[in-house]
Amino acid sequence: MGQIWLHIGSPKTGTTSLQTFLNDNAARLRADGRLNFMETGRAHIAHNQLASAARTGTARAVMEDMMREADSMPETTHVASSEMLFNLYTARKLAVAAPDEIKSRVKIICYLRRQDSYLEALYKQLLKNSRIPPDREAFLKDAARRMRYLETFKTYAEIFGRDNVIVRPFGPKWLVDGDVVRDFAHHIGLEISDDLKLAEGRANKTFSAEMSELLALMGEKTAFNTREVIRELIAINHPGTIKSRDVFTRIERRELMDARLKENRRLIKRFMPDYKEFFATDDLQTNEPDPSPEDQLHAQAADRQAATEALMIAMGNLQARHKAERELVVEPEEAKAPAPATDALVEEVAAPTWYREIYPGGDHEGWFHSFGNYAASFVDRGDAQLVVSFDNLSQAGNEAYQREPWAQKFCADQGYSHLGVYAQTPTWFRDQALIDHLVKLRREGFFKAFDSVSFVGTSMGAFGALTFSSLAPGCTVAAFSPQTTLDEDLVPWENRFSKGRAADWSLEYSDAAKQTKRASKVYVVYDQFHEGDRRHVERLKGDNIIHLKGAGLGHKSALVLSRMEALKDVMKGCIEGTLTELDFFRAIRARKDVYLYRQTMEGYLAARGREDRAKRFGNAFKKRRRKQAV
Repeated sequence: MGQIWLHIGSPKTGTTSLQTFLNDNAARLRADGRLNFMETGRAHIAHNQLASAARTGTARAVMEDMMREADSMPETTHVASSEMLFNLYTARKLAVAAPDEIKSRVKIICYLRRQDSYLEALYKQLLKNSRIPPDREAFLKDAARRMRYLETFKTYAEIFGRDNVIVRPFGPKWLVDGDVVRDFAHHIGLEISDDLKLAEGRANKTFSAEMSELLALMGEKTAFNTREVIRELIAINHPGTIKSRDVFTRIERRELMDARLKENRRLIKRFMPDYKEFFATDDLQTNEPDPSPEDQLHAQAADRQAATEALMIAMGNLQARHKAERELVVEPEEAKAPAPATDALVEEVAAPTWYREIYPGGDHEGWFHSFGNYAASFVDRGDAQLVVSFDNLSQAGNEAYQREPWAQKFCADQGYSHLGVYAQTPTWFRDQALIDHLVKLRREGFFKAFDSVSFVGTSMGAFGALTFSSLAPGCTVAAFSPQTTLDEDLVPWENRFSKGRAADWSLEYSDAAKQTKRASKVYVVYDQFHEGDRRHVERLKGDNIIHLKGAGLGHKSALVLSRMEALKDVMKGCIEGTLTELDFFRAIRARKDVYLYRQTMEGYLAARGREDRAKRFGNAFKKRRRKQAV
């Protein structure tokens, strides 16, 4: 029987270097039987999908496939790698799913940073990928859930046996030849021979916290490719931009490590007895006085200035380079035929933010599936909360390369796992392939893997949220100005959305009014004076329907809430099931300052023959705005 090694990270300990080595040499190592970089659960160089399978309830099948692959090469050592396996929830799921036959065949190997070092590296990495806002204090407060070292290893030991869990300290001082790839090869019994491709060199340079925070803002606000900018910054090597141990103060580091003193002692005793000094904090116990707040602010200001200068130089260099490339004249006889979908891009375009999270160098697992006129992307940010969003009418037909699912930034900022459904045509998700995919996710236990599930959307997207909510019983729903169906037999009075009404309404999940009964709470935000929207909402029955009425919101209720800067709080309250009608009424008080509200109310009054009142309403609105401007 072939031995299986599971490399489980942890994050920020050279996983990419290790996976690159395994991928680059996979064919050669497999051909001569030295090592098999397992195909099961692996797509190219990315993290193995076993962790994702654990969340969706399909881990047992994946592990059975892994055993079959190992059995096909019984004399070979087999390796699977994913730092997403370094997660207590995932470990517990695997404990339930693991077949008895695999428990004696697997060895776990994991590399660790000291917690304060790990958090600093993780903070900077998440910033560069625009995954978190630049808020060090908030990140530190949320740090405990990221550092459940001991419980994770204990769970793996319960599955595969204490002797089969190898925990290695990460860092040049501790690794064989100071290199994680050579250290890993040593422990699994692989000789690094001359015929293997091995990238030598020092570890990647670490940008200062200020530079990392500026990169996060750049990634969010501009179209620059973050990875390209980073390469340019490394080449520039501007003074003051390469720095470590600058995210948290020495006091914060000491407090963080002191809080984990007992746990680390138990971890050393049980899993790392030969490395008793690994968690030592002598470097934090110096006699030097801690910097004063004024000194800290001065240092941060200097770092911010250096980072700003470097970033401006890098962006300027890239702009000049791109301009020169566009202006390069090619002789006609040498000109290449345009390549579809690539040469049409005049400039380098940054990848969409969700892809930056799940690509091989990203921080999360996930997937993307296309169904022709529809598509779905999933970013796994943890098992606590899943949000399922659906495109609205204005997004249908968007061909932008940087296409984002509805509520992408909101979900990323909140740390919610996110399944986004894209629509390329305004046909209200009437597509058999898409429906089959969503039903398959339910059948495979995808939704059950999360503590809480919410479906969200506006208008057409709100129909999607309502009608597919039955896939996850107990979920919450946030539906803004929804339709319940466009089946003319059910809503003969609906004369909007001609393309939607022409869709195939004989498919399943075509009447949202029949699909909401199993949701725990269905929040419906609508303008009770908008007849079309009100009549759809009246079709929704049940004690779980929560009516959130807002006169003057019109059909663009989500947009008006956004203009009031209230959409985020309302969405969060709906998703968490805590929003009350009183909370909502308080949140929409400011709508009287939004121009869309004025337009809507004037339209209602004019339609009722109250032109004089509409005019007075408009004048009062203008007067109020002028007073506010003074």
